[in-house]
Amino acid sequence: MKEQSLENLMRGRKVFEPPRFMTVSQAAAQLLEVIAARSATGTPLKCLSSGTPCIGLARVGSITQTIAHDVLAGICRWEMGNPLHSLVIIGHLHPLEEKILALSSNAHLV
Repeated sequence: MKEQSLENLMRGRKVFEPPRFMTVSQAAAQLLEVIAARSATGTPLKCLSSGTPCIGLARVGSITQTIAHDVLAGICRWEMGNPLHSLVIIGHLHPLEEKILALSSNAHLV
């Protein structure tokens, strides 16, 4: 991931910043800000709220992988460790999917 700072970009310098990764809790916090901003303008989102169920994943495929689920508002308190993280916003789950999620999930993280 090559990313330049705004200053280097404006000055035309080819100096790149070290890679940064967004955590699941940061992504959830940004989505909650969007929900609050849209509600304040009188155009709330119909498909996303603070009570929307989500799944957080970290380091999938490694020995230290973490899978957990909670509502969007609860995810902001999660600490899932080192990157890479993924946030999945889930819709309606089939009963079999709910069982698999319960089996593979590390409960709720705090």
